[in-house]
Amino acid sequence: MKQKEQPVDKVWRRYLRTRSVKDRNELVVRYGQLVHTHAARLSKKLPAQVSYDEICSAAFDGLIEAVEAYNPEHKAKFETFCQQRINGAVMDWLRGLDPQSRTVRTFEKKRLGIRERMDAETGRPPTHEEVARRMGVTQDRYDHLCRLSQLGKEVHFSAMEPQKERNGRGPSRSWDIGDRRGDDPATGISREMLTEYITRGLSREERLVLVLYYYEELTMSEIGMVLKLSESRVSQIHKDILQRLRHRFGHTLTEELVA
Repeated sequence: MKQKEQPVDKVWRRYLRTRSVKDRNELVVRYGQLVHTHAARLSKKLPAQVSYDEICSAAFDGLIEAVEAYNPEHKAKFETFCQQRINGAVMDWLRGLDPQSRTVRTFEKKRLGIRERMDAETGRPPTHEEVARRMGVTQDRYDHLCRLSQLGKEVHFSAMEPQKERNGRGPSRSWDIGDRRGDDPATGISREMLTEYITRGLSREERLVLVLYYYEELTMSEIGMVLKLSESRVSQIHKDILQRLRHRFGHTLTEELVA
């Protein structure tokens, strides 16, 4: 027979008293949906190279830290407290993927600014030696930071073409290959315009329910966690919205929303 799950408040009291790893892990499992909700939203905004599972892994590190650091005496709800920890852990992980330090980024920004000013002053592109002198750094230091600034940068395939092909007027070798699996940008713009039109006149809460359900593809339970509402309340809001919109737009509404 399956053992009945203990109330989360009881697990919290026991963990705060004993600090056992077993109770901590049970709390992490109980609040795991917060991680998946956060990762689902974030994965839609990040490049395809950053996978959903990788975001979840970093987010779970933040959730573990949140459980270990939480103090209920501060009167903050754990769900609110842990969101900052989860987000911070994911941001720290993403920053770790960036090969360039702040020093390199500052150097590159200053270098490009000086190059533009010297180009305007002299009417020609300045040499590396001239830029280094204007920046007040040694040539070795300048060359070293230039090399670091190129690390991790994307190189377009067109840069691999012979110089005469790139500068000529004739047809050049085409490296731009369309991704048939990719989304058409026009589709995204059309959906945004459609969403704006359909949700006109709705409250902010009602707009969020529609967007999170149809476009972000969250469940009613996940939407409730985001908006701090019960699942039944979210379902009722969704039902009320559809009834009002069907009265305005007819029975094609659902097809438009999921198109």
